Amino acid sequence: MQAKTIEPIHVLFYETRTSLNRISEHVRVVARRLYIDAVKHDLEITGPVYWIYEGADGNPDTVFTLTIALPTTPATNYSGSEFKTKYLNAFDCVTEQLYGDWNTLSSVYGSLISEIMAKNKAMSGENREIYINMDFENPARNITEVQIGIL
Repeated sequence: MQAKTIEPIHVLFYETRTSLNRISEHVRVVARRLYIDAVKHDLEITGPVYWIYEGADGNPDTVFTLTIALPTTPATNYSGSEFKTKYLNAFDCVTEQLYGDWNTLSSVYGSLISEIMAKNKAMSGENREIYINMDFENPARNITEVQIGIL
């Protein structure tokens, strides 16, 4: 477990209310549209896709806010119809990288949460997953950074 502060990041983003039971409807759909919109509006893409969970508690039926964000350079005159731009706030977190299939994400979360509890830290209620490499044909090649917000 590594603790760090992520500085503010400018993003093009999509936001919705969903649950873990319904989250798959956004996989491989929203990120593609974000990339297309960024290129269409001449926004320079500056990092990998972020999935930001606010209020998710691991229960498949809990409704939470999901933000899917693509880091870009700021644009003074962005006027896309589907997406918005903003800066993500600075983010204090503990983090661990997962190399491989996303089926093991729950064990990464479990490990990080156990360490947070052991160090008497409080979680902020926001978690982020940064998809450094996504390989849908060879999931063993995925690289995902899991970040759990701490207070």
